[in-house]
Amino acid sequence: MSLNSTCLLNKNFSGCIGRFCTILLLCLLLLPVKSLFASPIDGIVGKISQADYTGYVEDLEDFQTRYYNTQGNLDALEYIQNAFLGFGLNVSYDPFTYNGSTYNNVVATLPGKTHPEQVYIVGAHMDSISDRDDPTNMNAPGADDNASGMAAVLEMAKAMVGYAFDATIKFIGFNLEEKDLVGSKAYADKAKASGEQVRGMLNFDMIAYPGNSGAKNVFLAGDSNLVDAMKGNALKYTKLTTTLSYNNFDDSDQYYFHSSLFPGSTSAFAIEAEPLNNPNYHKTTDSTDTSNYMDFAYATDITRMGVATLADFAGVIPEPSTLFCFLLGGLLLMVGSRGKKL
Repeated sequence: MSLNSTCLLNKNFSGCIGRFCTILLLCLLLLPVKSLFASPIDGIVGKISQADYTGYVEDLEDFQTRYYNTQGNLDALEYIQNAFLGFGLNVSYDPFTYNGSTYNNVVATLPGKTHPEQVYIVGAHMDSISDRDDPTNMNAPGADDNASGMAAVLEMAKAMVGYAFDATIKFIGFNLEEKDLVGSKAYADKAKASGEQVRGMLNFDMIAYPGNSGAKNVFLAGDSNLVDAMKGNALKYTKLTTTLSYNNFDDSDQYYFHSSLFPGSTSAFAIEAEPLNNPNYHKTTDSTDTSNYMDFAYATDITRMGVATLADFAGVIPEPSTLFCFLLGGLLLMVGSRGKKL
């Protein structure tokens, strides 16, 4: 005979409630303790996939070139747009002009729940170049520079969808970085003019070549609040070592979002510790086909460091947790036990 039918026959409703609550409480006690207290940031970091990250890099280099005025650049923008759309994000092109022609950044938005007017940006440049003496070379795979950074932005977006945040997050693929930061400057100028409340910007540029030292070191530079936070998350979630600078370097897309140039904002960027020693920098050999060149485990750890920092600053909102259920079960048990005594 079932528990319910026994209760009905005996009319021992309070006793049934007590037994039900006891079973519920025992089930909750059997849940892993980690699941009761884990931070939602741990869950987001856990969604970062080296396999998916590697796939994005390989797909982006397959366009052959992403030089700003080529079909490859247009095709790569469409690929990035479709990837963001596939994650369920709001996506738009952000147009700007250069030498009389119109080009685009691509922007995906995850609206904030509590303070949607406040914006945090994570970005990377999606264009590529090879051989400075022949920038129109139709072979510019740009695997490290900068499919590696763009892949990090895509992977962060994929991991963060499904979570809610206090502030709005924008995932941006900047164009024409290789033409002196044209795309990111255009975005920053428009953001300031429109009053967009950018609170912080993280930039990832060349993050897959660890160098020859074997140290797995990443160079972090920019405003101290973001630099220090990334250092802390590298220590917490990865085995990376870090080298820090609190200067604003003018050779990548975080530059125009720095506190000294964008009131109310801060910015920082991550880059491999030995970019100038990269033997394939701006060459046709910047490719995953180049033997023993790229370290995807290293780049994926940098992505983990970045997504933890972004989630923290944007204010991830915890989901109703099993801890709440645990407390509810305890309350029900107390009520059931009290009812049984009546």
